[in-house]
Amino acid sequence: MIKKAAVILLAILLLAPLAGTLNGFEKAGGGGGQERGNDVGKAVELREAGWSDWHLGNQLGFYVLTVYNGIEKTTPVIQSIFSGIDIDNDPTTGVDGKDVKVSVFALPLLQPTDDGMVFTLSIAMKVIRLGEEAKNGEFEISLAGSIPFNGLHTFRIGYYSANGEEIPKEMREVVTVVPYIFYDRDPEFYINAEPVFEDGNENVSVILQYSNDAFGEHRVTIDYFPAVNTMIKVSPSLGLNKFGISIERFADVEQTIRIGYAGDFEATLTIEDIPQQMAFTMSFSENYFEYEASDEFNASLNIDYKGMDLLARIEYLPHFIAVNFKQEGYLSINTDERKTRFIVADNLEGPSIYLAITNLSGEAIMRWDTDFDAHGFITIDGFSGLKLEMRANAGNMHFDYYATIKTEHFELRWNLSVPGNIYIDSNNEWLASYHLNFTIDEMFGILIEASMLKANNFVLEWQTSVPFFETSGELQFVGEITFAVMIDGVWYQVFS
Repeated sequence: MIKKAAVILLAILLLAPLAGTLNGFEKAGGGGGQERGNDVGKAVELREAGWSDWHLGNQLGFYVLTVYNGIEKTTPVIQSIFSGIDIDNDPTTGVDGKDVKVSVFALPLLQPTDDGMVFTLSIAMKVIRLGEEAKNGEFEISLAGSIPFNGLHTFRIGYYSANGEEIPKEMREVVTVVPYIFYDRDPEFYINAEPVFEDGNENVSVILQYSNDAFGEHRVTIDYFPAVNTMIKVSPSLGLNKFGISIERFADVEQTIRIGYAGDFEATLTIEDIPQQMAFTMSFSENYFEYEASDEFNASLNIDYKGMDLLARIEYLPHFIAVNFKQEGYLSINTDERKTRFIVADNLEGPSIYLAITNLSGEAIMRWDTDFDAHGFITIDGFSGLKLEMRANAGNMHFDYYATIKTEHFELRWNLSVPGNIYIDSNNEWLASYHLNFTIDEMFGILIEASMLKANNFVLEWQTSVPFFETSGELQFVGEITFAVMIDGVWYQVFS
């Protein structure tokens, strides 16, 4: 029913320009397989939208805001429809000095659903660019208004085009808000964007802001790279730090979408290589998130949640993945798809802290020393076959580790002082492509490289700064092995 209402509004916009309330005011202003060492994701290449901080407040009526290359103005709705808007204050551009025309339509309805009669608010806006002179400038246009119905419902919708990107020749946007005023249900937001370009698909961002005394303020921003006809539903669960997202695209174009939500919580999701249709839910709490979908998707998802200290990325989206950072140096991950690659890092480009896991089907728990100093450890428990990569760089400390853990338990502990020791245990099972390079201040370090390695309570000890190594337990390897310890800035080979 909600989707049908959006389609009807789009059809109305295509056939005739419809006006909202006349009231207006002037506003002065300005204004699957990856190689090691890759950046966390492509999101570093995506531009940000320069949305203005425009709030309608509690005023009744409808208003249109335009910002073009820093020139900001508010135009009465009726004028924007019949006369157009001069967005650049230049009477020689556009058609008769007008650069865009706007059609708007607001439709509050009571619609029948399985739960009974439900109040919905649908807002539609069509923007037509006139002329070519303002085609590639930085441009933002928003429609804002408020409607009284069992309280005041205030909204803002609009779109943004960055400098150098083609402003759509025509942009049709329909937003439907379902606040479920009379029901104990979470609100739903439907955003349909349908751009028309002259020179192929370009990037566009859209915004939806909605506020009501009963449900608070919600803000959804969506960046399309590039923009094609797309319907997106966002359903936040109030008080639970959870929301559902469904996406339906109507063009076979490779696309990345970034969705930002701010309300009861704040999160930004960047989805790369989106399929034609997908739906999923995400739950968040402090240093915890959970993703669940009805199907697996050959797509990637970047997660930036305000309550988590690190960024996360999922490559090849599974049916289910849950990640828990209980404390510093603890990570629990549970997923059902071996092809999924999970990454956490402190930033997206050139991270100083980086952890990547793949080939996991089930649960694994990793613990590590967070200081990475002369005394430390790594333990891994869980699924056999997990591939793990960890990197950390801070000051003069460098830590680089990767291995295929073909065992349900692995443990590495070190004490790089004098006297000192190293402990390795793989439950007497093999590790493949094992690599560890760890140095501190170019004074202490460990270097281990082997194509195949297994250990059973292996201990390496030394008593002096020029060490004589003593070993106990078992350590086996296939082919050549590099095993060296740095003490006071000098590397010593364990097996010479």
